[in-house]
Formats: sequence, structure tokens, C-alpha cells
Amino acid sequence: MFHRFLVSFKSRPKAHLGVAVVAIANQLSFVALAAGPSVAVGDVHAQRPLAAFCSHAVNLPGCAAGGDSLQVSLPDGSQSCPGSDAVAACAGGDGSAKTAAGVASTPDGLTACVAAGGAPIPSGPAACSDTVLPAIDPGAGQASSAPVVNPSVPVASLQGATAPARIELTSSAPVAQPGNNVVLTATASANVSGSNKAIEIFDQMTGKLLGSCAQGGQCAVAYNAKSGDHSFVAYVTEPSTKIPAGNRTTKSNAVGVNWVGVTLATKDAIVGPGRTVTITATTTSAIDKTGYQLQLFDSDSKARLTFCSQGTSCSTSLTQPVSGVRSVVAVLAKPSSTLPAQGTLAQSDPVSLTWLSVTIQGDGAGSGVHLTATANADLTKTPWSIGIFDEQGHLVGPACKGGSSCSAQVTVTGDMPKFSAAIGAVPAVDTSTKLGQVISRISSPTQLINVQARSSAIKPQRMLWGFDSCQSFTGDASAASGLYPHVTGILGAPDFWGRYLTAAVCPPLSSTEVAAAHAKHMGILPIYNERDCSNVSGYDTGKAYAAEAVASAHGIGLPQGRGIAIDIEPSGAACPGAANLDTGLIHGWYDGIVSAGYAPIYYGSGVSGSEFATQWCYTVAALPYIGQRSYLWSFQPSLLGGYMKSNAPGFSPAIPSGCTAFVHAWQYQLGSSSWAAPDVDQDEATSDMPIWFP
Repeated sequence: MFHRFLVSFKSRPKAHLGVAVVAIANQLSFVALAAGPSVAVGDVHAQRPLAAFCSHAVNLPGCAAGGDSLQVSLPDGSQSCPGSDAVAACAGGDGSAKTAAGVASTPDGLTACVAAGGAPIPSGPAACSDTVLPAIDPGAGQASSAPVVNPSVPVASLQGATAPARIELTSSAPVAQPGNNVVLTATASANVSGSNKAIEIFDQMTGKLLGSCAQGGQCAVAYNAKSGDHSFVAYVTEPSTKIPAGNRTTKSNAVGVNWVGVTLATKDAIVGPGRTVTITATTTSAIDKTGYQLQLFDSDSKARLTFCSQGTSCSTSLTQPVSGVRSVVAVLAKPSSTLPAQGTLAQSDPVSLTWLSVTIQGDGAGSGVHLTATANADLTKTPWSIGIFDEQGHLVGPACKGGSSCSAQVTVTGDMPKFSAAIGAVPAVDTSTKLGQVISRISSPTQLINVQARSSAIKPQRMLWGFDSCQSFTGDASAASGLYPHVTGILGAPDFWGRYLTAAVCPPLSSTEVAAAHAKHMGILPIYNERDCSNVSGYDTGKAYAAEAVASAHGIGLPQGRGIAIDIEPSGAACPGAANLDTGLIHGWYDGIVSAGYAPIYYGSGVSGSEFATQWCYTVAALPYIGQRSYLWSFQPSLLGGYMKSNAPGFSPAIPSGCTAFVHAWQYQLGSSSWAAPDVDQDEATSDMPIWFP
């Protein structure tokens, strides 16, 4: 039937083309990697032998993905469709699609016809009018080209009730997409008003009466069906709900309309990189021996992926080794290597296929770190969940099933660890036993299974708030006395405290303070304070300072990898020789600290043009590795005002311009400028600063 329709369709005007745009997507299962033949996208299948295919499971001579990494392969366990592409599998018989009964309705803009006197016509929402067929010209042997429109007054009042001798049936389109209306119009050669006759329109494939008009000369009804090739006929007959038989009727020509559509579906629209998605196109009519193909195209590149020349369905498998999104569309058309395809009869809606990726970001303040993982697809209707993991591979919070993002709040009191994210399945818990039910209530999974994608690991940066002081912050290991409880009660609990290592101007950091910092989960930022703040020139001087600082660090138990800051004060009345700071001192401090296994930190003014900023830029211009591997602690700008932990300013230290300068700490307020705690300076530092957490 479909073949007959296609043959007749070739002579139809192009304006009658209909397109189906129905797509089906189900994203609830997983398909393993196919082992069948595969080809790289970009091949023109129609121009290559069917045997010339590649496999993504093995490396065969002459097989390459080219510029497009998508691989097309035969679905696992399937056979190539005869007379079609090698990587396509087909199904379905070589007959017409099942014809399903449709639904009749009144055409848009018209009203249903009723019999004279108000009696309803048996069955049908058809609309009627007084239009009739033109009379046949005896000399020409045929009727004129257009129906005749009669006066608006009832024709029955102007002529006798004579049964029409002719009736013609037309359709608004020969092809329609499933569920769309086609208007069928039956026009008689005479008006049936006042007679015992009616104009009736039937679906011959189902025997269903679509519409009946007991007045007027023209009867129209709208009809839609889900699928199949339908044949319609009209009669002038005594009103009936069945197709009339006998000689007392006038029968029209038959009109065919095909509701042909293409759907595209997959069980696995969202999978991990390297996984295989099997996608199936289905048409409402078999395409055997029609000259048409059921073809799958990449919507973005317009390249054809595969095709089938028979059956009602066409399946292929797609594999992409990297994350990304593809859009695929199915088309019923004449053979074509690209979109738009020639002679398209029907086309599906595009189906989006996603090969997953996940990224993670993190930031925080103090001991709190906020982590967010984001996938490139909504996972709500998939088997997958997003999880955030610590360095040991354990979930740091519940896995997230809905949406495309997942967040977790983590408390970090020491060095910042690395975190990563993954997409996988939450392992099922056996709740058939009482023990399983208890476990499911009191614990959450610590891992994901069947992982589809992983992010790279990140080390989030969090903002730390703290103090530095000349005097000791406590005299007991619990920090219950001294400066610590005094200033924390006013300004807030610090995340770290800067203290001097050597007994120069200030008392050195004590083991009691180290124990107190451990008890309070507080970091320590060790500072070396030279006895003469004007003596800041020369490589040997810098290296000697480093040696003295390292000796004190060893004595206090500072582990390698932590930072030690050198205090480089600005020139002024207290340190007039600070103007003589040179690159030698910076270089010497770096070499002495690094050779001992510690991280070099420089405390100085970050304002461009200052002694420190100028000499720093000179140093890193000559020795770039110093800039890459050092940390800066800027004491500018120095702010005034009533600051505390709860209203600390945003991190905005002065940074030397024109050279590499990683400023990770800022002394934003001196104690002398503090309204409440003149004995401590207030600082901020990023978690990248190598602070010691005892």
C-alpha cells in the first residue's frame, strides 16, 4: 500500500508534502560497548563498499576517526540490514503499516451541518454548504473547472428535490504527519436539501462514517489518524452509518491519504565517554522496494550516520570517546549523504545524546569549604548521580540524583586537601532484611558504582582570617589565658596567628603556643624578624637570616613544606636603611629557606614603586623561578576602622605590578589602628599560603 502511495505521490505538487515530527526518548538503562562494525562520521556510506568498515574495539588497517571522534557501529548482537549500510540493523515486515482508525472533527472555522428543521444528522461533525459541481458542458464533454456556489437562500425553495447524478471527493493533502488533520471535501452535482438523501464520507480502510450532510451540495470533514494508508470515498445515499451497497447510491472517486511519520528513540541518551548509545528510528510504513530510505543524520554537521532500505525500523550504535553532546535526527527520504535530504516524506524531532563530563569548584572562608560539582546534563531521569569525593575516594556528602549539580559543605581545619567529583550509580541496599533496613536508615553510601565520568582533582582556595602579634598569644596549652581569649572575645576566633620565631625584638614562638594552636585547630604563620631592620642588603645577609630562621624552626618542630616569612619593613625613622633593600637579600633568603625544605614568604609593601615591590620585580625578572615558587604577604593598603572577623574586608592587598607576584596574605589593619585590640594586627590569607597547622 505504501509503495502504491509513493508511486502516485511522485506526480503530486510539492506543496502537499507533510512532515512528521515525533520523537521518543527514554534514558533509563545502560548499553555496553558494541563489538560490531563501526565507521567514523564523515564517511559517505553510499560511496563505499559495505564491507569497508572499522571497529572501535580493535585497530584495523585503514581505520581512523579523522576529525570527528564519533564512531558508528552495528548494535551488539545484530545483523546488518540487507541492501543497507553495514552498521545499520533493520526490523519490520515488507508490508504496509497497520492502519489505525482516526478521529473526525469539524473543519476549523466551520460549523457542523444539521438537517432542515433542526434534526441532527446520524453520526458525524461534517460541515455543509450550498456549493455544487458545475454542470457538464455537452459540447466539451466535461464539467467546467470550478464548483458552482449557489445563492444564500435555501436552494430547496428554488428547485425540486432531485438526487445528484455525480459526486467528487478531494483532500487537502495526500500526506500528513501522525495526528494532524486533513480536510476531506465531497461536492455533489446537485443540492440534497429536501431530499431523503445525504452526502456521506467514509474511511474505506476501517469502514467508519466520518461525516454526513443532509443539506447543501458540499460536505466537508476534518480527519486525523496516527498511522497508515487510508482510502476515503463519498456517497450520495440515504443516511446510514455503514458504507452503502446497491444501485440506489452515487459513489465518488477514492482519495488516498497516508499518515506517515518517523520517530527516533534511545534507551541511553546520557552515558559516560567511551560508552555506546544505541538509537532506533521507526517509520509508520515499511519502506521495502519504495526507493526511499530511513536515514539517520547528525543534526549539527548534517552528515549522514547510517541508513536502512527496508523494514520499519533502523538501528545503529554510536560511541564517542570524549564528553560532549550530539543531536541526531531520522529522515524518511530519497538517498542523501547530507541534510536536507531530497524528497523528504517525514522527519523526526532531533534526539540529544550526551556523553557525560563533570567539573568541580570550591571556595570557602575559615574552616568551611563549599564544593559544587556540575554535570553537562540533567541526571534526573537517568540511573546516574553526582558525588563529591575526598582524597581517599569517599563521598563527603550525599550523592545528588536530580538536576545537573551537587553541593557539599566540608570543614577543613588543617591543610586544604584535594577534592574531585564523579558521576555513577548509588549502590542498592538490600532492604529485604531488618539489618538492611537499619543500615539504609542510619548510613549513606560512601562510594558510587558503575562510574561514568570523573573530574580532575582540585584544591579549593578558602579565605582564612587571623592575627599577627609581637607578644605571645597565650601562656598555657589550652589558650585559656593571655592575649588569645582577650582578642577572640572581642574580634572573633582566628584561623591562624602570625608569630616571630627568633628572640629579636619580640619573644619567640613557644612550644606552649604551638600546643595551644593545636588545641584550637589554629594555624601558625612563622615570621623571622631580623635584629636590625635596616640591614636588608646582600645575598649573604639574606642567606644568614634564613639559616637563623631555619634553626629556630627546627627547634619548635616546624615541619618541612611549611612557610617562613621574612619581615621586610618600609624605610622610615625606625628602619632608615630599609631603603637599601636589594635583590641579593631576596635571593639569599630564597636559597636558604628552600634548601632547608621550607617555603619562602616575604612580608613587605605590595605597592608598586615601594622599595620592596621594586626590588622584588628586579629579582624575578632576573630569576623567574623565585617569583613562581615564593609567597608574598602585603601590609598595604593598611585600613582604618572597626574591623573584626564578622565584617572583615574583601581580600584586596596591594600587588606589585609588572612582574610575577603571588600575594596570598594581607595585613589589612595594624593593631595601633584597631579600636578594640591594639596588641594584634588583623590579617587575611588564602588557603594556598603554606601556614602550619600543628
